Amino acid sequence: MANRAQPFNASALQQMGVPPLDSGIDGRGIVIGVIDYGFDILHPCFRYTATGQTRFRYLWDQNTGREFDARDVDRLIAASDRTGSRDAADAEYDPHANYFGRYGVQSGAHGTVMAAIAAASPVAGFRGVAPAADLIAVQLGLLDHHWREEDENGLPTWRHWRPEMEPVWNGWRSYDEAAQIVSALEYIYARAVHLNARGLVVNLSIGAYAGAHDGRSRVEQAISDLTDRCLQSDLPCAVVVGAGNAGLEEGHFGGKAEPGRPLSFAWRMHRDDPTQNKLEIWYRSETPLEISVSPHPGHPGWSISPGRTHTIELCGTRIGIADHVPFARSPLSRIRIAVHPPYVPDHFWHEYSGELSLEINCSATGSCPADIHAWVERDDGLANRSTLYPAYAESTLASLAAAEGAIIAAGYDHHRTAANPDPFPASSLGPLPWAVTKDAANLICAPAHRIWGARSKTAGFVETSGTSAAAALTSGAMALLMQCLASRRGLEPQRWTDLLVPRRDTWSPRFGFGPVNIADTLKEVRG
Repeated sequence: MANRAQPFNASALQQMGVPPLDSGIDGRGIVIGVIDYGFDILHPCFRYTATGQTRFRYLWDQNTGREFDARDVDRLIAASDRTGSRDAADAEYDPHANYFGRYGVQSGAHGTVMAAIAAASPVAGFRGVAPAADLIAVQLGLLDHHWREEDENGLPTWRHWRPEMEPVWNGWRSYDEAAQIVSALEYIYARAVHLNARGLVVNLSIGAYAGAHDGRSRVEQAISDLTDRCLQSDLPCAVVVGAGNAGLEEGHFGGKAEPGRPLSFAWRMHRDDPTQNKLEIWYRSETPLEISVSPHPGHPGWSISPGRTHTIELCGTRIGIADHVPFARSPLSRIRIAVHPPYVPDHFWHEYSGELSLEINCSATGSCPADIHAWVERDDGLANRSTLYPAYAESTLASLAAAEGAIIAAGYDHHRTAANPDPFPASSLGPLPWAVTKDAANLICAPAHRIWGARSKTAGFVETSGTSAAAALTSGAMALLMQCLASRRGLEPQRWTDLLVPRRDTWSPRFGFGPVNIADTLKEVRG
């Protein structure tokens, strides 16, 4: 554990206006639901300080289908304390099993870190924002091969596809259409109702980047339906979504294809990338665009016309596939392209840079211009990421961030100045691509750099950076507000944003309405 001059996260909590523990504003009566990967139910920061009992009221492991209530968790805690071993607990629920990503579990187990940032009990100089909130956790059963066009070994699922037998390939997958996230939202809501919670905050420090970003995917709709449902009930609800960490990844392109003036950009990938790359292009046009892809100026390339799924071949080798669906979600149309770099013949890679650059050409066929946005799908690991050229940092929010009613947490670096936020460069930026106004999203910002959380399978802590942490801090702050505003029903999501950022006066793509600070709001509601 680091030797620190002040308690963990103290400066972040101070800047957010979080009151001290003796204020009584600690999130009691409020449920924080966390949908994530890996929750260490044995960590001391998830126990009530006075009794040692768990603060997890429910945990659902989607991978096994097993649900644990507080009595189950207390039984596992008691067995661990009695034997001095966590083996019995891990045999029933292992926080490091069924983890996302190709590289195995992170040192902290992401769900453990996020739940602790939002709501940890005071332990060894560390505390969460809302240390008395009840916790409901869902271990998300959504592994990489469940939302990518690849199998458990990381190989493309289209490699055995036979276009002569199946003209339209139906194996495309998308994070923002995942049934597992929808089920997790419903589960948390039902359990919060059962607990007669005075308020519910759902934390989604998860996400990917491909998608329409129009608020109409299956998961985005489920988020909006949940907030709408709670507006009509006695259960105040807020859903907090991390903005994403794509601000530096060169993974977004945007532009306008004018009649007679094609729009082009490059999709670049590297020879040493062992993972499949995926690009989604969405456009708004009254007529379908003409889309073509070429590996270099001398190659005829491929036309991605509507209808069947297209194979992308070089020298007789299939390196990828593509499709084009006009008005996939009217008025938006979609092109999807998947390329597996290990299948690309050697002589197509640049001799010195080891790079392959695919040129994407978009031509308007009607009399009106077409708005175009393209996003490279999330691909963890620096060596695996493909990029776009030119690339634009704006409109790089994660695909779930377009859900109407969600509170979107971007990040800032709170360590350098207290008066004005300093950028956390990796944080994704607004605005939403198809929004009428730039401030359509409830985008705010919270500390995201060098934030501490509980370290899984230890009694200690770990430092993390990213908008996942910003979302968790925001979820904890939201729980404090709900505790103080429990008598005020039917508050709309925009009003929650007003309460989180009471001094807002401008909107920017990086900081949204500004940094969370609930001190003034708490003073007002407490008289």
